[in-house]
Amino acid sequence: MWRDSFRLQIFCLLMAVLAIVVLVHNFFQLEHLDDNTVSGSNWITENNVQHSLSQTTKTTRKPYCGYKQQILSKREQAEQESLLTAIQWPKPPDGKIAFGQSSDPAHSDFVIVKPSESFKVGDQLEVLVRMKDFQGKPKQYGGDYLQARIHSPLLKAGATGRIVDCHNGLYKVFFTLLWPGEVKVSVSLVHPSEAIQVLLRLREERPDRVYFKSSFKSGRHSETTECNVCLSGDLPVCNFTDLYTGEPWFCYKPRKLSCASRISHAKGGYQKGLLTQEESLFFQ
Repeated sequence: MWRDSFRLQIFCLLMAVLAIVVLVHNFFQLEHLDDNTVSGSNWITENNVQHSLSQTTKTTRKPYCGYKQQILSKREQAEQESLLTAIQWPKPPDGKIAFGQSSDPAHSDFVIVKPSESFKVGDQLEVLVRMKDFQGKPKQYGGDYLQARIHSPLLKAGATGRIVDCHNGLYKVFFTLLWPGEVKVSVSLVHPSEAIQVLLRLREERPDRVYFKSSFKSGRHSETTECNVCLSGDLPVCNFTDLYTGEPWFCYKPRKLSCASRISHAKGGYQKGLLTQEESLFFQ
């Protein structure tokens, strides 16, 4: 019986030592996961071609750097083209329109087409918007971002209108009258067409205008770095590109911690000073 007890103690001791060895091994693997997964991170595209992802790389990318490396299937290409077509916006004939020649809501107006003393519920109300610049001259092109609505403060009711850009400074707005009683029409200029072009430039040239941050922690040591779809400079980065979709995402690598020690992600803020003095006038 003593021998059986001794053997059991030896067995338990060996199991404890083995557990400690496995624990230490896993700890070191976790600490250096960014090095161990350099050649092991792969995703499979629809044509069964593998693409390796380096967990820590150098940032020599241009704007939208990650998207240029992304391989799309024919179905994904068709979907992308459809989305890009859907968000296309009319452009001014000249890319350098002075602020005084841009759309001015104070000089612009609208009229009700085929006005009547009364309408029935379900009728369609048509409104014609005439955009003018700060000199009171009619605009000759479209692209303004307008919002139109009908509303009744007494009933606390409202509905939006469908806007049609005629591309000549005129806009047709169609409302469906949904309730009986007095109805007021409101048309607001959110952004003039010239401001839309500034926003388009920022979208193409500065995809990092909204930046994000991630926190890394191991033990008592913690660091926070900036993250985005594309990072400037030549500093080492952690590659967190989605292995399934291929959507790119990068963070600057912490100085003392591994990429695998990331514990949180949050919005950082907005880049400032991206507009020229002339461009800022369009957003007054």
